This record gives sequence, structure tokens and C-alpha cells, in this order.
Amino acid sequence: MIENFKTSLKETTISVIPICILVTITSILLGIDYNTIISFIISSFLLILGITTFTFGSNISMMIIGEKIGNKIIKNKNISLILISVLIIGFTITIVEPDLKILATQLTNIPDIVLISTVGLGVGLFLMLATIKILFKLNLKTIIIINYIIIFTACIFLPNEFIPIAFDSSGVTTGLISVPFILTLGIGLTSSRTDKDTKSDTFGLIGLCSIGPIITVLLLGLLYDGNQTYDTNIFTNNLPLINQYINNFIKSIQDVLIPMIPIVLVFIIFKLVSKNSFTKKETKKIILGLIITLLGLAIFLVSVNVSFMKTGYLIGEKFTELNNESLTILFGIIIGFLIILVEPAVKILNEQIEEITNGSISKNIMQISLSVGGSIAVILSLLRLFYNISILYILLFGYLLVIILSFLTPKVFTAIAFDSGGSATGSLTTTFLLPFIIGICTALEKNIFTDAFGLIAIMGMTPLITIQILGIIFQFKTKQKIYKNIDETIIDYDWRKSI
Repeated sequence: MIENFKTSLKETTISVIPICILVTITSILLGIDYNTIISFIISSFLLILGITTFTFGSNISMMIIGEKIGNKIIKNKNISLILISVLIIGFTITIVEPDLKILATQLTNIPDIVLISTVGLGVGLFLMLATIKILFKLNLKTIIIINYIIIFTACIFLPNEFIPIAFDSSGVTTGLISVPFILTLGIGLTSSRTDKDTKSDTFGLIGLCSIGPIITVLLLGLLYDGNQTYDTNIFTNNLPLINQYINNFIKSIQDVLIPMIPIVLVFIIFKLVSKNSFTKKETKKIILGLIITLLGLAIFLVSVNVSFMKTGYLIGEKFTELNNESLTILFGIIIGFLIILVEPAVKILNEQIEEITNGSISKNIMQISLSVGGSIAVILSLLRLFYNISILYILLFGYLLVIILSFLTPKVFTAIAFDSGGSATGSLTTTFLLPFIIGICTALEKNIFTDAFGLIAIMGMTPLITIQILGIIFQFKTKQKIYKNIDETIIDYDWRKSI
């Protein structure tokens, strides 16, 4: 266990250091105050510790719980009970997502509890749909096409201000807590199957769960008007630095402890109902893992809340003062690439993909493909901000391309792509990239809700394109290798022995 922690610490440090260096140098060159820069450096080290601790704890707790529950549920022949169980699980793990809470607090005329519950319902319903897909071996591609036709049709009847919020709510649902749980739930649900589609059906749950909140929040938009106000004071804090860290740590522990209670209750209820599902050793390991996960998540949230939001916002403002769009886009390309390297949910997903595919899809090539998607997302977000491009055009064209690619790439890559899109939109996107775009938007005196919001939605879409392109390349190289082996067999065969 200690060796695993050390390995994770090393990998996370290597991922975070480039961001720390880039943002620190950029902040100095842009003339940002030194207190903010020092705070960012301290927060970067806390980020490393938080991500490492969270990932380690998650691997020995939530990953095991998710797989065991999925395995047990699928053995139950009562379909109604299975669907009710996954609905409750989907709702429970969503309402505890820290990223969702961050988004909810930024909306003025929708009560936090209303938005969070609506999003949770969307995830729960579509986790049910994902389970039905696995049970009855439905086609993922068909389900996705039908639902996105519904989504884009619904957008016609809603205020422009509400559309980016609906798509962004999709991205923040699949984060630090839900990704490992849903991913391993999928592994458990397909554990009893041995058909050729088992591996591809293991993936896709996160992707489907990302669609649900878009539909439910769009429906919510029929009840609320699009008039929103945004308070940029959330990016300023004049307390002494040490007080900021202490106050945020206490608040983060509270914010994480309360949401973790439903997950603990799910574990306890499942353990009581299904006896002998967990050995004493596994139970102790899971309890320890949940405590470590809670601590890691709290440290992670402190690091991003104290400094990352403020630094991202200030850098966005300062870049606008330079009046150099090309330089801003260049920074966006680099930071978009690097941030995906650090996202904890992405790390967990990539490790699971490498393990399930027996190394045929390596976590490194997945990481590069996702990071390229991150860069493209920031470019598109900045271009639509500078040149007043409607987010609907970007999303409509993007998802049309996604659907076309789904007919050209192997089935498993389409499922992995949709899971990757959900995982890429994590806490760093919410607490650094979004404030960065908001900072530019504020300086340009544009509408934050129509011109800045939507970044998370684009960030969740571009990996669908890059991963499916990776699938096409993978398929081409595999075929090429087969043909090469056949040719070598013909050349090496000694025909004289058969005469």
C-alpha cells in the first residue's frame, strides 16, 4: 500500500509541477500581486498531496464498494429492484459532488437545493437507462443519438442564458466521487457476462449519466427565467493567508463530511442486506479508505478554493489588458493540456481502462488524447468569447462530428470516449479554467452566462472527438499489423517441405 502511495505521489507531482511553473511565471509577468502568487505555490503543493491521498483512498474504498454493489445487484433477478437501487445510488453520489455545489452557488435565481436535486435526478434516471442497456444489450450509439436529438430540439424553446448552464451541469456531475463509483459499478454489472460485447458495455455509464442532467436542467429552465446576475466578489478574499487556509480547511471538511454520509450509508445498508459480501479485512480496508478519501478531498478543495479560482480569474483579466488574443489563446492551449493531466477522475478512469483492456489501450496514450481535447476546448471557448459565436453552433457541430465518428471507430472506443468526456470536466476545470474565462469575459464587459459558461460543456465534448479518432488510428494499426504478420508468414513458409 505504501509503495502504491509513493508511486501515485510521484506521478501526481510530475503532472502538477508544469502547471505550477507556468502559472507562477505567467502571474509574475502579468504583474499579479505576490500574495496571490505565494498562495498559488502553497496551494499547488497541497493539490499534489490532496490528489494523491484522494486517489489512494478511492482505490481501496469506493472502487471496491462500486464493483461489489454492481456485482450483487446484477445477480438479483428482480429488475424493478435493480433499477430502483441504481436510481438511488445515482442520485446519492451526484448530490455529494463538490463541483456541482460550486456551480450551484454561482447561480442567483435558482435555489442550490433545487438545481442539485434536479441534476441528481437526471444522473439517477440515466444510470437506470445505462443499467437497462447492459441488461438488454441495447446499442449505446442509438441511445446517445436519440437523446441528443431531444436535447437540441429542447434548446429551441429555452432562453439563451439557460442553455450553457444545462450543458455545464452535465460536466460537473461526473467528478471526484461519482467517476470511481459509477465506473466500478459498470464493471460489477457486466461481471456475469461473457459475450463479445462485455468489455465495451463495461464503459459508457459515465457518458450516459452526463446526458441525464442536461435534459432535467433544460426542463427546469421552463420554470425559471434566464435573467441571472453574477457576483465576481467570490474571487476576492482579503483575510490573512493563514486564516484563509484554516477557514477553508474547516469548511472543506464539513463540505466533504456531510456528502460522504450517504455513501457510507449505502455501504452499511448493502453490507447488512447482502451478508458475506465483504470480508472483515475488506471492511477494515474500505473504512480506512473512506477516511483517507475524505481527507484527500478536503485538502484538494482547500488548494483550489483558496487560490486557484482567484488566480485563474486575475490571469484572465490581465491577459485582456494586453489586448493580444493570440497570446491569450496560446496560454489557453498550454493550460488546457496541462490541467487534464492533473484531474484525479481522469487518472482513475485511465488506470481502469488500461487494466480492463489488459494494456492494449495504455493510460499514457489516453492521457495525451484527453489533454489534446482539453486544449481544443479552451481554444473554442476563447474564440466564441472573442468573436461572439453561439455555443449552440459549437455543440451542434461538435456532437454531429461525434456521431459521425461513432460509425467509424470500434464500439469500445465510443463507450470509452463518452466516459472520458465526463471525467475530463473536473474540479480544476471548474475552479481555474472557468474563472480564467470569466475574468476575460468580465474585462470585455460581456454576458458571463452566455459567453463564459459553456466552457465545461465544450470541455466534456472535445474528448469524445479525440478519443474516437484515437480509436480509428488504433483500428487501422491493428489491421496493418495483422496484414504484416500474414505477409511474413507467407514469406517465411518453406514451400519445398510440402512438395
